[in-house]
Amino acid sequence: MTPDAGYHGPPELTVSRMLTTWHAGPALLLAFAVITAAYVSAVITARRHGHPWPLRRSTAFAATLASTALVTMSFIGTYADTLFWVRAVQLTALFMIVPLFAALTRPLSLAAALLPARHTARARSVFRSRPIRALAHPATGAVLFMGLPWVVFFTGWLPAMLRNPAVDTASGLLLITVGFLYYWSRLQLDPVPSRYSPVVSLFLAFAEVLLNAVLGLCLIYAMGADIARDYYAALNRPWGMPLSLDEQTGGGAYWVLGHAIGVPYLVIVFRQARRHDQRTAAAIDAALDRHTTSPAGEDDRGEMMRPWWETDPAVAHLGLNTPRPTTSSPRTPRT
Repeated sequence: MTPDAGYHGPPELTVSRMLTTWHAGPALLLAFAVITAAYVSAVITARRHGHPWPLRRSTAFAATLASTALVTMSFIGTYADTLFWVRAVQLTALFMIVPLFAALTRPLSLAAALLPARHTARARSVFRSRPIRALAHPATGAVLFMGLPWVVFFTGWLPAMLRNPAVDTASGLLLITVGFLYYWSRLQLDPVPSRYSPVVSLFLAFAEVLLNAVLGLCLIYAMGADIARDYYAALNRPWGMPLSLDEQTGGGAYWVLGHAIGVPYLVIVFRQARRHDQRTAAAIDAALDRHTTSPAGEDDRGEMMRPWWETDPAVAHLGLNTPRPTTSSPRTPRT
């Protein structure tokens, strides 16, 4: 096909170009180099201070950089402004894949290992402040994680990203940040202000997977042809699939990738929930053993009969504890 005179984008995307097209600007390469140098220096310093740093965390860091490089420097970065399905793959990776690897790296634990002792108390008070507790709440991550993709795809946000490189870069960083906030508060591998049962994360994860599937279906069948239509039509691309099919393919890519990353995430959360149940069962068995062997068995029995929300540390901070009635009350004198 003869290239249209009004088209100034990359050439037709082929399998060969998918494998060989790589590009990287100086600013991006410098950012990768600075981040890598900072991480290696932090790990070396932490080990010198007696804080072990397992290899699996460094492997997760390498996966974070590799996945980021793949969606920004490969053909995905080159064709993200030309084909909607490529842009959908890029957004999905920045929102779901890169943040998951970043959370497995445990950057907050590394930062805490480097924190001087004189600043520990101040950092702890800030970390447990009300704004940080609100950010770490499961509902916050759920709302942002489930709502942000709808806003990106079905408002003027995506066309602004396509037309303005600064908005594109800032939006990518925001997607990674929101995704990390979600995985940080759910997986609780790093320090969190308040811990919640992994069972909460397990149920919410199923709901989020379902909503992502609904979004993918909307992109495929309902509204796909209307997303940034003016921008893509103005490209006057002389090759490849029609715009409507391109956007339906992008919806399918978002759906498939979202489910692909959702499976290992659900496995991690399920394992955490299982371990939590095992620890809870072990604690109950230990309490029963103390009750049967303790001379003050009646006091232990009274403690064991308290409602679960008064003794579970995961919800004790929510203020659900109510004053317990005393065993005796003053009688009103008879007249």
